[in-house]
Amino acid sequence: MAEIFRIVGGGLIALVASYIGLIIKRRYKTREQFFSDVREYFALFENELTYEKTSVPEINKKFLNGKNGEFANWLQTKNKTIEQTSKRQLTFLKENEREQIDSALSGLGKSGYQEQLAYVKKWQMLFKDKHDKCAMENKKYGGMYFKLCVLAGIAILILLA
Repeated sequence: MAEIFRIVGGGLIALVASYIGLIIKRRYKTREQFFSDVREYFALFENELTYEKTSVPEINKKFLNGKNGEFANWLQTKNKTIEQTSKRQLTFLKENEREQIDSALSGLGKSGYQEQLAYVKKWQMLFKDKHDKCAMENKKYGGMYFKLCVLAGIAILILLA
């Protein structure tokens, strides 16, 4: 009877370890998707600013049309206080990344055309680099941590059995 409990306990520990690996993998994927959406938003902003000189709320509406994801959800709730929104939803980002995004979005639509265009291009390049880095980390570490946690769970199962 004790043997069965050890096997069941080891199996549960293996499942928990695999789930932890899945959570880590999802975090890397979410970060990559978030910065991809931020990059896409700034590209749309530059395009709308250059060709149509659209206002910021209209650009937000165009971007959010049919979009879902962490950045779209965050942008929709942006009317609330920044601290509430950032702390609640963007837990997968580092503190300095949250501050960068808050800073980047708070400066949109607050200067002349030429200054605004330079501002958008600066942030667009920064978020392009951030997206590329997150894509590389997702590819390199996301699957690795999942596999490592699954192997750790199997090892624990073998040790307990």
